[in-house]
Amino acid sequence: MAAPCGLDEDPTAYLALPRFNHTLDFDFDSRKATVSYALTDAPPDASWPVLVFFNGLGGHRMIAALTEGIARAHSVQILTLDKPGAGLSALSTSSPTPFNLPLTHRTRFMHMALLAVLAHQHITRIALLSYSNGIFYALYHLLHLPPTVTVTSWTLSGPFVPASISGARALRLAALLPAPLPNALGSLMQLVPPFARVATWSGGLLSLSAGMLVTPVDAEEREARKPAHQRGYMHRYVNEACRAATVRRSMGEMRGAIGQEALLCLHGGEAAPADAVDGSEGKSVWGVGGGATDAEVLRGAFARLAELYPDDGLRIRVVYGAEDGMVPVQGRKWLKGVLEGAGLLKAEDAWKEVPDAGHDDVLFLEEVVGEIFGRVQQ
Repeated sequence: MAAPCGLDEDPTAYLALPRFNHTLDFDFDSRKATVSYALTDAPPDASWPVLVFFNGLGGHRMIAALTEGIARAHSVQILTLDKPGAGLSALSTSSPTPFNLPLTHRTRFMHMALLAVLAHQHITRIALLSYSNGIFYALYHLLHLPPTVTVTSWTLSGPFVPASISGARALRLAALLPAPLPNALGSLMQLVPPFARVATWSGGLLSLSAGMLVTPVDAEEREARKPAHQRGYMHRYVNEACRAATVRRSMGEMRGAIGQEALLCLHGGEAAPADAVDGSEGKSVWGVGGGATDAEVLRGAFARLAELYPDDGLRIRVVYGAEDGMVPVQGRKWLKGVLEGAGLLKAEDAWKEVPDAGHDDVLFLEEVVGEIFGRVQQ
């Protein structure tokens, strides 16, 4: 029997549900801005915890349609926002374009958008999940959190570490490319599918669009034969037609964002332009502080985070795929050392590397995601 597609087995009807297509206008530097977002379903009389998901480079709100089933099984709601240039998230202009927001504004845009959505939805208590380069957005949010919002925990799934630290050779080469080439990544993903297979800078959806998404009829049997840590959840909650429709919709709506996100990854630790108007002068493009190198920027940001959340005020856990080619062992060791040095890894199980798993796998493994949802309930 086909896996369900959320609450509706008609992909078109399911993806058109209001919960996957929220929009909200908010003020950004005295200009009108719009954010599109998804907030997964919950029973009307329930009080389920809300997990804010900062997705990766291929991040798009429709990832909520792929994860709603397992989230409901764990009584958790997922809130996820489109990044600028994806969906309808953008500054309002007379002739909108995907690239109307400077890199130096991206993390702050998402922060202001999230605060507006939380206020609109009357949400004051959240847990955070970041995937890949979602680490920069979550970190910015935590460093600028107002007292009206409480964050209980932060799970970093496959957190991106810049190539200058991790030594990832492919990314170091990509950083040397002229900006228009990474900017065109979204179009390349659609026009040249083989390119998508090697450009695994994804938020899940990109890898799925490259052919990982199609699940054979005997998927359940195949998953059952795998060791527990390798079993996925997708086939149990989302049918093939819905997965395909979700990827088509997402890829069509996020082409502008992918290139900008690639540039953020490749050049985010560089100093912001001197004429930056958002107060980031002398700070990194990520907006999380200054420093002469990527390593200094991130080390300083985590040190400030530890000061803001002393005595385990923020439960942090990290999960990587042990075969993560995006963040080689060198990068993972560095990040672990920084977090331990700042006193941010308190629990015995605060750091986990899943055997035989790659960069995107951790998004779709049932054991990994189930543990994340279970901790949100604590």
